[in-house]
Amino acid sequence: MNSAVRRALSEDRRWFILDALAQMENRALNDDIILMSIRTMGRPAMADDIRDDLELLEREQCVTLERLPRSPGRYVWVATLTAEGLQVRDNTRSVPGVASRRPL
Repeated sequence: MNSAVRRALSEDRRWFILDALAQMENRALNDDIILMSIRTMGRPAMADDIRDDLELLEREQCVTLERLPRSPGRYVWVATLTAEGLQVRDNTRSVPGVASRRPL
């Protein structure tokens, strides 16, 4: 897969993460649920891809992350959408690395 396609898929996946969070009543999901949702949509993704995306979104203040211990050395990441993240999802704010899309 060429780098332009890989970049487009990553940007699109990040927007879909924000969209999934926006649809939740409490604006939060864990990384396992996010991964299952992305894969169900037919998009390629690994657990590390989702965590990399969540870290980028956290750096851009689109989400807050809580890392909860699951077992020794393993964590569940809970992402919560911020007001800034909702703006990115709604395309009223632009963030490099996140696609501009419109919710369905």
